[in-house]
Amino acid sequence: MKTNFHEQDSKIITPTYAKANVDFTHGKGALLFDSKGKQYLDFASGISVNALGHSHPAIKKAIREQSEKFSHISNLFPNSPQIKLAQKMLSLTKFGKEKGKAFFCNSGTEANEAAIKFARKYFHNNRIEIIAFENGFHGRTYGALAATGQEKLKEGFGPMPAGFKHVEWNNVEELKKAVGKNTAAIMLEPVVAEGGILMPSKKIIETINQLKKQSGCLIIADEIQIGFGRCGAISCSELFGINADITTWAKSLGGGLPLGLVLMSAKIAECLKPGDHGTTFGGNPIACAAGLAVLEIISKPKILSNVKERSLQLKNGLEALAKKHPCLGKVRGCGLLLGIECKKPVADVIAACREQGLLILRAGTDVLRFLPPLIVTKAQVNEALKKLDRSIFTIL
Repeated sequence: MKTNFHEQDSKIITPTYAKANVDFTHGKGALLFDSKGKQYLDFASGISVNALGHSHPAIKKAIREQSEKFSHISNLFPNSPQIKLAQKMLSLTKFGKEKGKAFFCNSGTEANEAAIKFARKYFHNNRIEIIAFENGFHGRTYGALAATGQEKLKEGFGPMPAGFKHVEWNNVEELKKAVGKNTAAIMLEPVVAEGGILMPSKKIIETINQLKKQSGCLIIADEIQIGFGRCGAISCSELFGINADITTWAKSLGGGLPLGLVLMSAKIAECLKPGDHGTTFGGNPIACAAGLAVLEIISKPKILSNVKERSLQLKNGLEALAKKHPCLGKVRGCGLLLGIECKKPVADVIAACREQGLLILRAGTDVLRFLPPLIVTKAQVNEALKKLDRSIFTIL
């Protein structure tokens, strides 16, 4: 009798995810295959994790080679893969020129927790308030959740940690009023991803930079979903001209393995000493080896050019479908984080796409989100658009 993994999952795994009844067995590039042999175009990428798709040979080689040396030694000793990945990341961002430093952890929410602690430590706890934005998403642990601007995610979990304030996205006047002498940092996603794929206005970026200069507060840029090549550059905050003091990274950084990272300016790193923060598994040698393999590839002009070309192709294709189907609206986002407004129930469209062999996600309440791997081809983007077209017809 064939095993029903969905049924088993529902019996023994905590029900914190609404899981689709699909049993994936393997993947290759932008494709996934299930136990019935059905092929899917993966435009979800494990929620922006699989930047190079599935089963990439460079990642497999890096994992295998490091696993044959050691898999863990703790952060009480220097870690060569960690050092190499930090050097590469610093060299590709402004922090390399500023003699900044890196802190490794295991995930995006941990990176944001660390960033919040580091910002407060910089001010010796004299300035503690973090100004964040409505609709923003920074993680599920308490500090990162307190910074998250979505009240529905906090319901039922008791009081959040104090010291967080939220303002409307792109509301310049509200932000100016919120920043004061107790503000330690303004924290933002350069593109609000989970909250609806919302782009920053030029004015809000200018205002954030001005407020940093005027008040002396820090800027924390959450690059976890949009950075690391997905925007068409390594750093989205730098691409947009956000003068960040701290940037946080995860998702595609580890090549599919758990890995988070905080990059910070030298002035912040100088305030930290042994014991101020820590993690048992953060910067795991195998995860860092995989991350370095990914970074070596996506930092090449060829990959970043492909992101820009496929982004334009996908955006134009989505806009054409919006003219064809009245239930589709405006296209949002940049690079290979794109979304389209949808008047139909988003869950129904996602399910219909899955039936057609296309995996996509939701953003906010009414946006279809597309996160293909950065190596996606022109033919695969065209195929995805055809599958979306057919999916819309099935639910009309």
